[in-house]
Amino acid sequence: MKAVFAVVAALVAAALFYVWQQPVAEVAATASTSRPAPTVSAWTVQVAPFTDKVSALGTLRAWESVVITASVADRVTQVHFEDGDTVAEGDPLVTLRQAEQQALLREQQELLADAEREVARLADLAGRNQVAQTDLDSVRTQAAVARHKIDEMRSRIADRNIRAPFPGVLGLREVSPGALVSPGQQITTLDDISRMRLDFSVPATLLRFLNVGLVVSARTPAFDQQFLGELSAVDTRVDPSTRSITARASFDNADSLLRPGMLLEVTLQAAPRDALLLPEEALQSRASSHFVWVLEDDVARRTNVILGSRQPGWVEITDGIEPGTQVVRNGVGKLRGAQVSVQVVES
Repeated sequence: MKAVFAVVAALVAAALFYVWQQPVAEVAATASTSRPAPTVSAWTVQVAPFTDKVSALGTLRAWESVVITASVADRVTQVHFEDGDTVAEGDPLVTLRQAEQQALLREQQELLADAEREVARLADLAGRNQVAQTDLDSVRTQAAVARHKIDEMRSRIADRNIRAPFPGVLGLREVSPGALVSPGQQITTLDDISRMRLDFSVPATLLRFLNVGLVVSARTPAFDQQFLGELSAVDTRVDPSTRSITARASFDNADSLLRPGMLLEVTLQAAPRDALLLPEEALQSRASSHFVWVLEDDVARRTNVILGSRQPGWVEITDGIEPGTQVVRNGVGKLRGAQVSVQVVES
C-alpha cells in the first residue's frame, strides 16, 4: 500500500512541475524575442597620414659652454665686462696683475738684442777667420735661449689676460677689481646660445626610429610655443643598466628664448606613411589577440585584426579589415554577435 502511495505522489509532483515550468519557458522565450537590439555607433575605416611618434624628456644645453676661471693666482686689476654681455672670440674679460712679468719680458728682450748684436759681430769675424767657430755657436745659443725666455714670459702674461675663447653670452660676474683669484676660481660663465643641444634618452627598442635628420619638436612650460629642431646624433652605446640610448637634437636659437638647463618635452616623428587608422575605443583585446566588430546588414561580426603602431586615441591596423569597412565604435561592450541598431555613422 505504501508503494502505491509513493508512486501516486511522484506522479502528482511531476505533473505540478510541468504545469509550473510551462509559463516560465514561455516568458523566457518572449523576453528573448522582445529584447531590443543594442544601440551602437559605427565608424568607417579609412586610410590617413600617420607617423610613429617617440616622446622623451631632455635637458637643454648651450652649443658651447665654459666656466671662465684663472689659471694662475694673482690680483684682478681690470674687469672688462658686465653681467650678461655678449662678447666675440678673443674679447678681454679680466686682466690680472702682471707688472713683474712685463719687466722680465723687457729684460729678456734686451738680452736678446744684445745677443743678436754679438752674433752679427762674431759672424763677421768668423767669416774672416778671426774668431773660433765655437765662440759664434755659443753666442747663437744664448740668442736662442733668450727667444725661448721671451716666449715663456709672453705665455705667462697671456695667462693674466683672460679672454673669451668663443663668441657667446656671459653669465654673472663673480669677481671685482682688487680681488685675489686662485687657479680654478670661477670668474663668470660663457655660453654660445645661438644654437642649443638637447640630450634625451629613449628605450633601445626604438632605435629603428632614430635616424639623423629627423624633425624634432619640443615644448617647455616656460613658453606657449613649439620649438623645431632636428636629430643630430645618436650615441654609439646602449646603457646596459637601463637598456636606453642617448640621442642629441639641435635647435636654432636666434631669438635667445631657450636657455641652458631647461627641461623640454621632445617628440620625434618617424616613418611617415598612409595607414589604416581605427579609434582605440573600437578595439577589444584578449591576451595577445585583438579584434573589432564589423557591421554587415546591421549585424555585428567579430573579426580579428593585426595591430601596427599606436598614437593617443588611435591605432594602426595592418591586416584583418579593408578601407571602407564599418566597425562598431561605441557600444562594443554590449555585443555578443547579435543584431544591432546603428545610431550614428562616423567617418
